[in-house]
Amino acid sequence: MTDCYFDATLNRIRALVTRPQPEGGKLAERIHQQGGRAFVLPMLSIVALAETQAIRDRVLQLDHYEKVIVISQNAARFGLELIENYWPQRPIHQQWFAIGETTRHTLAQLDVPAVCSRQGNNSESLLALDGFQDITGQRMLLIKGKGGRDFLEKTLRQQGAQVDTLEVYQRLCPDYQPDEVRQQLADHGINVILAGSGETVRNLRQYLPRTLLEHCRLVIPGQRVAGLAESLGFRQVYTATGADHAAMLSVLEKINDETFL
Repeated sequence: MTDCYFDATLNRIRALVTRPQPEGGKLAERIHQQGGRAFVLPMLSIVALAETQAIRDRVLQLDHYEKVIVISQNAARFGLELIENYWPQRPIHQQWFAIGETTRHTLAQLDVPAVCSRQGNNSESLLALDGFQDITGQRMLLIKGKGGRDFLEKTLRQQGAQVDTLEVYQRLCPDYQPDEVRQQLADHGINVILAGSGETVRNLRQYLPRTLLEHCRLVIPGQRVAGLAESLGFRQVYTATGADHAAMLSVLEKINDETFL
């Protein structure tokens, strides 16, 4: 008889996953597969922006750009759906780039080959690629959500690129009852919360009483978001190397080994 292998590397984890669906459910399933328990309560709602004449005009000018940069997997999904309405065949001789491996993979599933940095999942990593070292005069399109960080756009312009943006979705804070999040933490014995962005952390903070912040273990991606979380009052902040599932799970494995769980 062959022994069954059971992965119990997260057997002490009871996590609250705050990512929007469907990604929240996928991350929760990964936690379950490693012996942990996970419950999904999104702290962001992702909604497509209504198509306007300005959006249509920008899409119709797609062939004017030498580089197209897709900021997130939501930008990939909503952006490609919009582009395919006007471009049954996308322009040739155009380079596509993605922020992070997850976004690149989403584009690949939509038959769009793209390049991403293997060194990180942020704008800084993208800017370190060879293709962004001499960009004076190049026309670039950023496909992104409404608002958000403008570091990439500003830096590209400072380096001489001509940059336009195509905003295809917006992020909203879900409307929960005042005590709903606190009750979820208590009912499920949650000992760690996963948040994938600064905006998620801000929304989460709205639903947590200050008394919980000192005891709440929070896993976030990167030092920038860590600084934000600490400024909002979180005291046990664990920093992952990125927002992808593998990076988050790696931090959970370390937390699982802590004697005070």
